[in-house]
This record gives sequence, structure tokens and C-alpha cells, in this order.
Amino acid sequence: MSRLLVLLAVPFAVLALTPNEKLKKCCATLTDADKECVDRFCDFNAISQTNILNYLSTCSDRGPTVGQMWDCASLRHDHTKCCVDKGVTGKCLEYCSAQDGVPSNYADYVFCTESFNEIRDCFHEHLDKNPWFNKIKSAKSP
Repeated sequence: MSRLLVLLAVPFAVLALTPNEKLKKCCATLTDADKECVDRFCDFNAISQTNILNYLSTCSDRGPTVGQMWDCASLRHDHTKCCVDKGVTGKCLEYCSAQDGVPSNYADYVFCTESFNEIRDCFHEHLDKNPWFNKIKSAKSP
């Protein structure tokens, strides 16, 4: 009986998407986002505290790209507890409470680049346990 359960579980394990695959799958639905930004930065491994300012300077003036990619990464979930547990403090916690989207005045948060990897890791961990955010489906929902 236990062998049968293992055999039945194997296809589901193979079909499970990684957090990065879920992120990319969501970004593929972003029809209004800048293609170059999506291709370069919609990847948990492509964005970190060392290049977040490059990402923002490249993509923030390209329509809704930054906000939409943020939604894909964060699932618009409140990650505050995870961020606090990882040492994120103060005003930077506004990036963790992603249910309202990404804060838009990036200049006010330049000092948060030091905490970006921790925030990103919280998003990654949450995506590991939750389905990806289908922007097309969400836009059509009431």
C-alpha cells in the first residue's frame, strides 16, 4: 500500500513548480509590462540588493512593469512577519506588507537596498508554498 502511495505522489512532485518557475509563469502573463525588463529581471536569481537600483532605474519609467512584477513576486501577500524574523526593520517593512503593491516613491527607500535580499527571500519562501498569481485571471475577476 505504501508503495502505491509513493508511486502516485511521484507525478505530483515532478509537476510541482519552483518559486522561480511560478514567478516566470506570472511574468509571462504581463501584457502591459516592458518585455526587456521582464526578460532581464523576472527571476529571483537576477535581482538582488546589488542590482535593485539598476532594476528600478531601468524599469520604473516603463509603464506598470515594476508594480506588476512586484505583484508576481509578492503575491500581494503581507510578508511582514517573515521580514521581521529575517531582521528587516523600520520603513523597509513597507516593502514586506505587499498587499497594497510596491511603494512608488523609491527614493525614500534607497537605504532599504541593504534589506532587499531578505525581503526577496520572504517572497520566494511564500511562493514555494502557494500557487502563482495569474495577472490575466486576476484582471478579469470582479
